[in-house]
Amino acid sequence: MSNGELSCGNCGVGHGPDDIFCENCGYDFITGSLPSGDEGMTPPIIAPPAAEVTGGAAAPGSGESPAVATAQPAVTVAGGVAKLRFSIGADRTYFDAVVSEGELDFPDPEPMATDIELTGTEFHIGRTSQSRAIHPDLDIAHLTGDPAVSSRHAVIRVADDGTVSVTDVGSTNGTFVGSVDGMAITVGEPVLLEPKTALYVGAWTRLEVTPVSA
Repeated sequence: MSNGELSCGNCGVGHGPDDIFCENCGYDFITGSLPSGDEGMTPPIIAPPAAEVTGGAAAPGSGESPAVATAQPAVTVAGGVAKLRFSIGADRTYFDAVVSEGELDFPDPEPMATDIELTGTEFHIGRTSQSRAIHPDLDIAHLTGDPAVSSRHAVIRVADDGTVSVTDVGSTNGTFVGSVDGMAITVGEPVLLEPKTALYVGAWTRLEVTPVSA
């Protein structure tokens, strides 16, 4: 969350002079309006081809549509829970592929990559909104400072058979699997993941999911 001498006209939270949206409530400082719906606080970016497909990973940078995934059981589910490691960082190649010049600046200094281990079978990716009581397991805005990640962006799920999938839950800017310049996965349709398959969300965030042995 930004700190500064200015405060949001809606919720009173401090913000910097260059901020466009309140990171807490989504209030638009330029238009003086609140977002309509859950994703209104997320500034749009220019993404790769608009067509959406269902599938797994394509070769990074290939521009090809992801092929249908055939992920093998990768996670041990014990007592109804599993343990995953999420490696999260900023990816300049992805940023250059999806953001038009002048819309956003790649963070300088680049956010430090982070590894987070979580236990469960469902992990929500997004960004915190106190006003709407949204508290994702992986708060991307906090981890990488990415402003283009939706509050409710995507969900990682582990099935009883140990397979791992990702589902975009209606994000503004899409979720990309395996390729920095491919096409977004179809909203609402799970895509199976092999271990260490890269996920791309927002303007510059890259995630890898790895099972952790019990």
